[in-house]
Amino acid sequence: MKFKFYSHVEYESYLLGQARADLTIASYMMEMTMFFAWLARVHPNLEVYQIGYQIVSAFIEEEIKSGKQISTVNKKISALKSYFHFLWLKGAIGIDPCAKLRRKKDEREEQAFYLQDEEIDFLLHTIREDAAARKNEDVYLRNMSLVSLFLWGGLRIQEAANLLWREVVWEQTKAIVAISFGNLRRVVLNENEAKPLNEYYNKNLESLFVFPSRQGEKISPRSIQFILKVLGDKSGLHITAQKLRNTFSIQKLQQGYSREEVADLLGIDQLIIPDHVLEEIGKK
Repeated sequence: MKFKFYSHVEYESYLLGQARADLTIASYMMEMTMFFAWLARVHPNLEVYQIGYQIVSAFIEEEIKSGKQISTVNKKISALKSYFHFLWLKGAIGIDPCAKLRRKKDEREEQAFYLQDEEIDFLLHTIREDAAARKNEDVYLRNMSLVSLFLWGGLRIQEAANLLWREVVWEQTKAIVAISFGNLRRVVLNENEAKPLNEYYNKNLESLFVFPSRQGEKISPRSIQFILKVLGDKSGLHITAQKLRNTFSIQKLQQGYSREEVADLLGIDQLIIPDHVLEEIGKK
């Protein structure tokens, strides 16, 4: 049966423009191809703008009933949310049918050492969606900056809480962050990674701390934990500062850094990664 994957070329370009990992792009394109094949079978005459929440929910429920693992179902949900958000941004649909779609609880994901690429994508997408719903750009930029520093800088929660704006040096749109609390070191965020932090900085020029409390003092680690928990609850992911820092470690290893080099970036003497994780990423 023939089916139509609407705007598939544009969608792939959209993913490339957002610097998605190659495996994530391939996964999302495959998942959406499977969704439209299902749609052609169940609703052969439906146009893309007619797809509603009940339809995407029915697809997910059918996948669950067919015996798909929760992790596989969650990948499908991530792809659906990404694709329909793309259609909404370009004005192809008036209402995003996946805005209320949430990932299914998966105990294995909760116990995982780090976040997979599609989980990172889903987390960042959730932050954007949450900001759009609340129409609060300051909260969006704060949350994106906080998560970015954990993910791309490998900061500890105490380091983020104590970070000062004078410790962030800008080289055009790239950020060099000097960590003075705990283990002294520098971390570098490239243009794409530093973009939320740059925008956040321009709106908080009078603040001493990067992440101030409501009283203008430094934010507490407990408050950061609460922010991450809220984002985790909304995304259906188990999010902690340590898991995001672990994700930084794994990504650097996958990029070809040695364990000693990653340890230096983290400000520690020795990088300890569980054996099963090293086997999973092929670094055993």
